[in-house]
Amino acid sequence: MDGSDANSDAEAELDPKSEDLLAVAEEESESWSDDPVRMYLTQMGEIPLLTRQEEISLAKRIELTRARFRHCLLECDYVIQIAVKVLKRVHQGELPFDRTVQVSVTDRLEKDQILGRFPHNLRTIEILLAQNREDYSIATSKSHRIGERRAAWRRLGRRRRRAVKLVEELGLRTQRIEPMIRTLDDFSRRVDALKAQIDAHKKARGPLSERKAWIVEYRNILRATQESPTSLRNRVRNLKAVYSLYQQAKRGLSEGNLRLVVSIAKKYRNRGLSFLDLIQEGNAGLMRAVDKFEYRRGFKFCTYATWWIRQAITRAVADQSRTIRIPVHMVETMSRVRNVSRQLLQELGREPTIEETAKRAGTAVDEARRVLAMSRYPISLDRPVGNSEDSHFGDLLPDSGAENPAIGAAQEMLRGRIAKVLKTLSYREREIIKLRYGLGDGYSYTLEEVGHIFKVTRERIRQIEAKAVRKLQQPSRSQELVGFLD
Repeated sequence: MDGSDANSDAEAELDPKSEDLLAVAEEESESWSDDPVRMYLTQMGEIPLLTRQEEISLAKRIELTRARFRHCLLECDYVIQIAVKVLKRVHQGELPFDRTVQVSVTDRLEKDQILGRFPHNLRTIEILLAQNREDYSIATSKSHRIGERRAAWRRLGRRRRRAVKLVEELGLRTQRIEPMIRTLDDFSRRVDALKAQIDAHKKARGPLSERKAWIVEYRNILRATQESPTSLRNRVRNLKAVYSLYQQAKRGLSEGNLRLVVSIAKKYRNRGLSFLDLIQEGNAGLMRAVDKFEYRRGFKFCTYATWWIRQAITRAVADQSRTIRIPVHMVETMSRVRNVSRQLLQELGREPTIEETAKRAGTAVDEARRVLAMSRYPISLDRPVGNSEDSHFGDLLPDSGAENPAIGAAQEMLRGRIAKVLKTLSYREREIIKLRYGLGDGYSYTLEEVGHIFKVTRERIRQIEAKAVRKLQQPSRSQELVGFLD
């Protein structure tokens, strides 16, 4: 399939009519007055489709706002230190290169160039950070003149911009540093809270020892970020503003392609996930496509996003549609074996054997047997039977652990016959037989234990037991129990 065919297919999926979307919602729910699917599709239908120029414009806005956000975030020494730690782990082989650094998998030359920059850039950044720590001490020390302190702040700014440039040359993914905006916001809030606590304590003329821990924490946060309270507050405010513009641009590109998600999700209904779950997973794939889209390559966004949406949905179906999760690679094997089994059924006119299926599918017999066993869907024992909530599937299954009524009745009859036969013996003989064979409480007593009970020797108990057994073996008594012998 060439590029024009792929574009036309994606555009056809992207432009379903509003009536078609509502028809999908009505298929999903018979009572759709408050149906969330219908409400979602109705709201989505009000969002206009994007033209090619609008797509490019939004992609440029995403690129611009992302660059501004990264620059503002990386200008903080704390974030630079985190970035350096991550990049060091990549350089040492502890983290995967392709998942940590933004580089095309197929562009081997660019990957080699970035790998070549790692040693020099990391070493230079560490030198810059060490110099920044020295200048920060000067900038925040009241023992230095105002001019020296201002010069130290200016040097800090120049080195930070250089460090940002060096980190950007290594292409660290935005997702690796994006959570730092929350960390800096927490730092800023904590610094303001500590400053208010310290000032209030001073005003109340409290002893220094009580606020010493607050002062230490206050200074440690500022030293870690190498900011003043005002500069940290301003940086967080600027970060939030730029990040909001970045998210707004991403949202604009994704909202214009929500119909594409629905059109792809329709093809995966009745596979174990609800339609809303399919749409949700597809939207996650759409957001992934927004992050990775490169408009300069000349493809339309819908063409590029289709693969990511389909991949997200198929992975979700494989992972979540079953009560017992099956690995994705096994799902592919199961699909192949099932398809082969259906083909053989049509060709042979009968159910194929395991050996025939395995041979056609190119797998071992044991593997085919295991795959076919895994392909069966488990049924919940609490699943209602029919439309009624009163009975459940588990109520209809036989309990293999329950006692068979016929066996229970036979055992009850046997106990009655044994009691009847034992009554023909003397009291001592009857009790000794019961104790020796556990007919009373299920515990079989030894000769010595029975002797202690009757206060006679174990030999005397053995003689009485032997005499009682001979009596029970007499035909007049044994005939009562003949019918219970296996």
